[in-house]
Amino acid sequence: MAGRTLIQLEKVSKTYKVGKLESTVLKDIDLTITEGEYVSICGPSGSGKSTLLSIIGVLNGATTGRYLFDGADITSMKQAEHARIRNRQIGFIFQAFNLSSEMTAAENVELPLTYRKEMGRKDRKELVDEMLDKIGMTDFANHFPAQLSGGQQQRIAIARALAGKPKIILADEPTGNLDSKAAAIVMDIFDRLNAEGTTICLVTHDPRSASKAKRQVHLFDGRIVDEPQTGKDDDETQLHAV
Repeated sequence: MAGRTLIQLEKVSKTYKVGKLESTVLKDIDLTITEGEYVSICGPSGSGKSTLLSIIGVLNGATTGRYLFDGADITSMKQAEHARIRNRQIGFIFQAFNLSSEMTAAENVELPLTYRKEMGRKDRKELVDEMLDKIGMTDFANHFPAQLSGGQQQRIAIARALAGKPKIILADEPTGNLDSKAAAIVMDIFDRLNAEGTTICLVTHDPRSASKAKRQVHLFDGRIVDEPQTGKDDDETQLHAV
């Protein structure tokens, strides 16, 4: 049975202007993600994958088109409401981990929860402990990022993304800085999370990682295509797509 529609993009385009130069990075994107799905967004460098993920994650706005998040029109909301959605309904995982070097693993996981004023210290600690246990990092709770391997740091980043019980996890090249063994562990965690009902949207250029998703969305020159294509990238798109 199909789940409730969580992400709905309708004719979304993104254009950047630098002086008189105008470059369209995304072109008329129609995309729907339902609750419980595991979707990968893949394509060559410069195809607009990360730009698309940043729009889905309410980090960046579309130039034209409409975006509904769980039925709410993102394009008509104020910045404060965007920030609330990012903090409470979206979990982010990045290639570079983005952990605070001055905080322990447990403190990094707890950090997004500190912005929830209604949540007490005891409740936050219980959530942190639960998430560290879920990704097998309980024994490393008091370690600092510099004391952890890249794979362990990424697992802490996954725990941080999960701690707020978001409606969707967005992962941007989460295995890009990892060796094959650590990458396999991270992808296995995603498999398990999705099996438990977590909605995941993964951006990757790695076909092996993309194939782990239940559905693959292929981007080429800023458009969704049926199958991966090869050819010369558009130079202006490659310049501005991140």
